Amino acid sequence: MKTLPGTIYHYTSADGLHGILSSGILYFTDSLFLNDRSERKNFYRILRECLKGWDSPLSRELAERYFGRQGYVLRSLGEPDPSDRTASRYFVLSCSEEQDSLPMWNYYTHSLHAAGYNLHFDTRRLIEVLNAQPVASALTGGEKILCRRIVYENERKAEEIRSMLRVFSDRWNCRENPEERENLLYALERCFEKMSLFYKERAFSHEKEIRLVIPSGNEQIQRSPQEKGAPYQFRKVRGIQVPFLALEVLDKGTVITGVTAGPALDKEMAVRGAAYMLHHYGFPKTCRVSSVPLRY
Repeated sequence: MKTLPGTIYHYTSADGLHGILSSGILYFTDSLFLNDRSERKNFYRILRECLKGWDSPLSRELAERYFGRQGYVLRSLGEPDPSDRTASRYFVLSCSEEQDSLPMWNYYTHSLHAAGYNLHFDTRRLIEVLNAQPVASALTGGEKILCRRIVYENERKAEEIRSMLRVFSDRWNCRENPEERENLLYALERCFEKMSLFYKERAFSHEKEIRLVIPSGNEQIQRSPQEKGAPYQFRKVRGIQVPFLALEVLDKGTVITGVTAGPALDKEMAVRGAAYMLHHYGFPKTCRVSSVPLRY
């Protein structure tokens, strides 16, 4: 797997830029409420094909567990019970390795007077700050934050899945105790859940997405504070109540290293406004604003 770039870019609206710079808070959206609702199921379609072409005791067990009459794993993926304290939860922040992506700008430029921005994140520093953040640590139960490139090519997805199956098949064959095998299946289920968060359809490959994921669970969520300003919150998106985590992670000048103003009619004013905002909220002069040309 290729190493991550030193800088990743989070695309947002003018309101989103102001919210992040003024508060230092990033929003991580519940993975069950992402725009593409079929996203995580993409992984399991490929898993099914991989299992068809591989006959072993473990593959037969998995085929029944996921796709047979039992099929409870896929049902729980589609309809998780919010009261199930054992259920896993994953919260996502989407970034890109492209500083100037016309398709990404188009998400925020719906009129001649609209403009998007992206924030430049120091990848290593952002991950370090997230892993050290006390609230994030409590929500993850000590697990590390995940940060990976999205995989778009089906061939590579299948290769990764088959590699994981081979590893677990060797472990399965070394265990005959039913309890040990059940524990192994549980561990594999968690691996599949996490892998599924980084697989998307090829149609989205222009995004060149790098995704940060906070792994959590209903148990940790239910233990978190409930008062105003708590990390677990809801916001209205197109009339839908969407769960998210609000985490204060942006120590100024080290995590955010710059801002790009997207294509706008008045480029100079867009850059100037962002520069004044950075100064007002205490960001150092090393945190610079750049722009990209308007393209028709």
